[in-house]
Amino acid sequence: MTPDRHLGAAWIDKCKPDLLITESTYATTIRDSKRCRERDFLLKVHEVIEAGGKILIPVFALGRAQELCILLETFWERMNLKAPIYFSTGLTEKANHYYKLFISWTNQKIKSTFVQRNMFEFEHIKPFERSFADNPGPMVVFATPGMLHAGLSLNIFKKWAPDKRNMLIMPGYCVAGTVGHKVLTGQKKIEIDKKTVIDVKLSVEYMSFRYRRSEER
Repeated sequence: MTPDRHLGAAWIDKCKPDLLITESTYATTIRDSKRCRERDFLLKVHEVIEAGGKILIPVFALGRAQELCILLETFWERMNLKAPIYFSTGLTEKANHYYKLFISWTNQKIKSTFVQRNMFEFEHIKPFERSFADNPGPMVVFATPGMLHAGLSLNIFKKWAPDKRNMLIMPGYCVAGTVGHKVLTGQKKIEIDKKTVIDVKLSVEYMSFRYRRSEER
């Protein structure tokens, strides 16, 4: 199994089954490797930041948010980038706190670097305040919920969607009927309610980082 950036790979010690029956989502789908998807993700982020745009990444509070934060944190250090990265406060912040406390749950790479630094003590990623959405200049924001159906991620999307310099990166599945699903199907005008219609001009990218191991083939 391919490990995540923050958790180790699944394994079963000394087990050699004659028959394995398992649920699978992507068993008939062969995807690019996770490393290729991470490279494409970083290239897209860098292009938009260099052009002065803003990037919204809707995520669920636990799991994917921490993995992508580590990915961007190391990329920002390597490239010496100065644009701010934010994550929404609340459940995501609480989840990060527990990752800091329970390093023993993480993968071997993070545990081995713990003596020098706790990887969840982010230097480039700070808590987000709602007023920051109106700040000029490039930035990256991780916001919940992941399907853009309500909350902070939807509020930021409303502000940034009309600007073609900006980008929305969807890293996970969206249920039909949610704003996220409508965006991914290519709708350019999205009705939120009877009084609100969003004109979608920003770029939209779907880069799946779902935790379904059948995709790693």
